[in-house]
Amino acid sequence: MSRFLALAAFGAALGPLSALQAQITATAPESQTDQYSQRWDIYGGFQYAHFNPSNGLQVEAVNLTGWTGAATMWFRPVFGMEADARGEYGVLVVPPNAEKIPKNPPMSEHLFLVGPNFRLVRRPRMTLGMHFLVGAADGVFSSGFPAGTMPQDVGIYNDKLALGMSWGGYADYNVTSRVSVRFMADWQPTHYGFSWQNESADSVGIVYKLGSLHR
Repeated sequence: MSRFLALAAFGAALGPLSALQAQITATAPESQTDQYSQRWDIYGGFQYAHFNPSNGLQVEAVNLTGWTGAATMWFRPVFGMEADARGEYGVLVVPPNAEKIPKNPPMSEHLFLVGPNFRLVRRPRMTLGMHFLVGAADGVFSSGFPAGTMPQDVGIYNDKLALGMSWGGYADYNVTSRVSVRFMADWQPTHYGFSWQNESADSVGIVYKLGSLHR
């Protein structure tokens, strides 16, 4: 009987301790949640950009669409390094000319960028972050031009491998601990024709998380 009473008293003493442990677990820092415990983020999605292929007023800015892909290696839940590749495609609007250059030849731009990625807000269902990327931009503007002509003949940049950057932010909706939907908006300046282009770029896609940050 005394043994039974001792066990009952011990169980009663454990009750408040168990409740306290549950409360501590429920209020643990969000940085410890499963959404932010993976080593890698792999992102892929649809890309839109608005780009001016000339520094002159006679050439219209154009809308480009394509793809984007990125991989971020996280060193901490709030800091990682990102490698990014983007492909954007559209048609130019060529002003009237005597060189028989068609009005709407195709153009393309590919960017290869790298830089830091920061998670500024971390919630179980939402992430807000920023990245600062720099690298190369490969612009091809001459694809539909007749032989013997060049884009510069009508005030458009010639083909060039130029400096490219991307600075902006993103919002992730965490569907599960490993899958998120991302919306991203960037300022994407490039440097063709010895001048800067204030290109904007937006994308939407899926993030898949894998690996473990704590191994």
